[in-house]
Amino acid sequence: MADPADAPPDAPPRRDRRLVRGEIRRDKILAIAVEVFGTQGFRGGSLREIAQRVGISEAGLLHHFGSKAGLLAAVLAERDRIDAERRVEAEAAGTSLVDGMRALVRRNAATPGLVGLHVIVSAEATEPGHPAHELYRERYRGLRAQDREGFRALVEKGLLRQDIDPDKIGLICSAVMDGLQLQWLLDPENVDLPDLFDHFLSLLEGGAAPVAAGDTDARGATDPS
Repeated sequence: MADPADAPPDAPPRRDRRLVRGEIRRDKILAIAVEVFGTQGFRGGSLREIAQRVGISEAGLLHHFGSKAGLLAAVLAERDRIDAERRVEAEAAGTSLVDGMRALVRRNAATPGLVGLHVIVSAEATEPGHPAHELYRERYRGLRAQDREGFRALVEKGLLRQDIDPDKIGLICSAVMDGLQLQWLLDPENVDLPDLFDHFLSLLEGGAAPVAAGDTDARGATDPS
């Protein structure tokens, strides 16, 4: 039998199989919870259903996340992670920040359950003692930093109105998106979320017609969704 001391000094340590299985199960729980909460909302989506679809008990599910609120916070963080990956991929492919925002809003319009979760939790998280308070505060800080650089580049290239302040417009965009999503959830028959956000973005572009889903705009960017 080989002596562990004879192993190469730079060989990576073997990971505990239980930890690996736990991470795989946690990822599976998150994937199913995103689907369940996205279609049924926070109140409609039950821990029992999620646990059954994963193939574990409710107690086993809570072992990973502590509570339904803890699972919800993890779901929203996972949703943000996926959106951030899509944003990086889209921008690497030449899609502008503005067109990426259009695609994001169209995706959100297809998942009212997740949008409702975001609206509810973001409002509740304004309380400093809320478990998602720091998550949301850092989330918006990160978005502001990303948008600041993206909008500055677009203004410098002449692709947006020259009177736009890159240090302010990203925050305003997030506020408009959040506000429109709230009104859309309350009155979806009369509030066309993608169309209204397209209209808002067209004002930043100096009134240029918004790009339709799947179309290629004058700058050669395509819908990344």
